[in-house]
Amino acid sequence: MSDRVVRMLDGTEAQGMGVVLAVLEHAETEPPRPWTVTCSEGQLMDGEGAVWTVDGGQAVRLLALACQCGCTELTTYKDGVEISRFVGVR
Repeated sequence: MSDRVVRMLDGTEAQGMGVVLAVLEHAETEPPRPWTVTCSEGQLMDGEGAVWTVDGGQAVRLLALACQCGCTELTTYKDGVEISRFVGVR
C-alpha cells in the first residue's frame, strides 16, 4: 500500500478519501479495484461489488454471495486482521 494521500489542488482532502483511507487501514488487503465511493453514506464499493463501511474504528465488508438462496457475507476487520465473519440469508 502506498503512503501517498490524494489532495485537491486547494490542499483539501479529495471527497471520499477518508472512507478509502479508513478501509485501507483496517482491511487485511486492499479491496479489488475499481472503487466507487458514496460520500453521503460513507460507503466504498469495490471491484467485486462488496460494500465497505467504517464503523467505530473497524472496516465492515458486505458481500452478496453467488448462490441461489441470496446469502450475504458480513466480515469485520480491525487493524489489518479479520475479527468476525457472518453468513446469512437476506
